[in-house]
Amino acid sequence: VYDPAHPHALAVYCSDGRFTQSVEELLGALGHERLDTLTIPGGPALLDLTSSSMGALEALRSAATFLIKGHGITRVVLLAHAGCGYYKSRFPYESPEAMHRRQLSDLGRAAKWVKSEHAKIEVATFYASPEGKRVRFEEIDS
Repeated sequence: VYDPAHPHALAVYCSDGRFTQSVEELLGALGHERLDTLTIPGGPALLDLTSSSMGALEALRSAATFLIKGHGITRVVLLAHAGCGYYKSRFPYESPEAMHRRQLSDLGRAAKWVKSEHAKIEVATFYASPEGKRVRFEEIDS
């Protein structure tokens, strides 16, 4: 069903299709039946140079700003997930524990950027982990 009004929530997450449906369900449970999305390998990692390249950083920040301003976004949800191929490719020698710490740190830095550039935006951060056939979302303080 087409609705001409833009959604007021933006989800930024990895393009790993194993998590797409669960992310949409999470946003629905948070009160957002419709959402704008920025899905790209690494997701919110690309909003900070710690785990991103300059080109990817500029592209994702520009796209996020466009959606936030142009669509009247009031809430941004940033999500990282266990077993992310982007992180495994970019940091092949890190342990799973170090990778997890890096992802949580990247979520915090991404949230900080959104808040500093878009002062009136509510930001939530989550870490997704598969549990059997379900996905568990852990809300991370940002």
